[in-house]
Amino acid sequence: MAAALTILEHEIEETQRHLAALILIRDQLTGSREAAATSRVDLLRQACIDLAIPVGFNDSVSEEDAARLLHRSRFTLRNRRLADEPIPFMRSGNRVMYRLCDLAKFLDQED
Repeated sequence: MAAALTILEHEIEETQRHLAALILIRDQLTGSREAAATSRVDLLRQACIDLAIPVGFNDSVSEEDAARLLHRSRFTLRNRRLADEPIPFMRSGNRVMYRLCDLAKFLDQED
């Protein structure tokens, strides 16, 4: 019973994220680009809350968490950095961090 409840909760979270993405697409189609960009960052912040991803003081997340938010492997992000196609990133010691606004811009470019 507990396993079924966990699966159901996971599917509800996925549905909420998909709905938020559809609302964002609707906003983009109506010509509200600035609002859509802000909305995309807000969606990423909400996804961080939903996925229990820690967000730094300057809206930054770790490389692994950025990969989770983008639904990609962390190795894909590393390969992009090495291939001179990086999403803007920061280094904190030997850790790679990504700002949510840069992730939102990357998602906008993919659309």
